[in-house]
Amino acid sequence: MADEARAYGATARWLHWLTVLALGTQFTIGYLMDADDSGHGRGRGRGRGEGRGHGRGGDDDSLLGNGWNLVTTHVTLGVLILLLAASRVVWRRASGLPSWSEALSDRDRRLVVLTERVLLGLLFVVPVTGLALVLGDDDWLALHVTAHIAFFGALVAHVGLVLRRGLLPRMI
Repeated sequence: MADEARAYGATARWLHWLTVLALGTQFTIGYLMDADDSGHGRGRGRGRGEGRGHGRGGDDDSLLGNGWNLVTTHVTLGVLILLLAASRVVWRRASGLPSWSEALSDRDRRLVVLTERVLLGLLFVVPVTGLALVLGDDDWLALHVTAHIAFFGALVAHVGLVLRRGLLPRMI
């Protein structure tokens, strides 16, 4: 019973791992779009030339068949990540959090709170700025890139703490 009070519930764990899976896929597709040799990937002013498709990501040529391409997949995953982020916030408020692990010092606890808030916030910022970029508003590029850097920094701190303190079983 005491172990259950210190672990996250099944719904929180599912939301967490679905988010991790969606993010891993999203970042992979995003970087594949950047590496696309067509020259129509992301970047200031690209993807809008005459004869090109809609917004960023180049031509309307389907990469996955039936009009489905990397951009469509990327946008769809971005919307899914926004929904997962909103669900996580709502679920966290409704169900609360487990008690702190005894393995965490006060400093660790502050780091957990900080990294979780940053990661959750960026689950909104990165997709929203990405959607703005896909719609052709390059003014969001700097924030989108900065949010990626902040996300990876917070992720490294979060995963490092989880591994260093042996907290992974709480989320499995």
